[in-house]
Amino acid sequence: MNSFEEKQNLLKDKVRELFQAPGVIKTGIKGLEAALRTAPTSNQHCFYKPMAILVLQGKKQTLIGSEKFTYHENQLVVTSIDIPTVGSIVEASPEKPFMTLIFDLDNYVISQLLSEGNYPQNETARRGMGIANADEALLDAFYRLVQLVNQPERQKIMAPMIIKEIHYLLLTSPLGDILRTINIKGSQNNQIANAIAWMKENYRHPLKIDELAQKFNMAASSFYRHFSKVTTLSPLQYQKKLRLHEAQRLMLSENFDAAKAAYDVGYESASQFNREYKRMFGAPPKTNINKIKSF
Repeated sequence: MNSFEEKQNLLKDKVRELFQAPGVIKTGIKGLEAALRTAPTSNQHCFYKPMAILVLQGKKQTLIGSEKFTYHENQLVVTSIDIPTVGSIVEASPEKPFMTLIFDLDNYVISQLLSEGNYPQNETARRGMGIANADEALLDAFYRLVQLVNQPERQKIMAPMIIKEIHYLLLTSPLGDILRTINIKGSQNNQIANAIAWMKENYRHPLKIDELAQKFNMAASSFYRHFSKVTTLSPLQYQKKLRLHEAQRLMLSENFDAAKAAYDVGYESASQFNREYKRMFGAPPKTNINKIKSF
């Protein structure tokens, strides 16, 4: 067995020890979660935030717009923006569960690293998600980080250093340009990221592309093109997904009925909301919410 396989197996064993039952757990280290599933899942809608996912075992498929991503053992998934996805675990069993580490990206740490070193410059608009094979250095850094889960005193000192190291390894990986272009002020991806942050705060209001483009110093045609390149969606499609996800959250967490949720997120027509909700989630609002609550 070579050193890569040894590190891979050590990391899998260490993560497996964290679980008493399948699910998603917070490790106690800021920004680090772990997930374990023992069976395939149906499609689930969610927003990926800026993060790195290290797949330790199993396989998952994710759709962003109409583009399909498949990732499996020893692969790394990086997302640089909040991006709506539809995903399903396709390989998982009790004997060989689907297992991942989920690492939140810190824009402050990335900006700090970018100011401290020289990195390849590429300002071309890039998709906000990418997949590459993980290398031994990254496996080793994650292993050292997971080792600190039950060592609170060492964790206070060591975890921030390892977290910074992981950010550096990601910036210098084959997926590094996805992160660099988002965090280089004034770049196309950076402008789109700023627009997305604004849309997340203002999704209830009607969206006017010309005004939004002007707000971020871009021509409307250029803004539309780059937004679609980064997210695979038009700005209006992106806003619709923001609204529908928030409406679902309100019905689940705040016990809103469908009409109240629809108007709260910016819909003027409850019937239009019901149609678009069913198209996205596969069932009318009440049916969908009751199904989720019954799990």
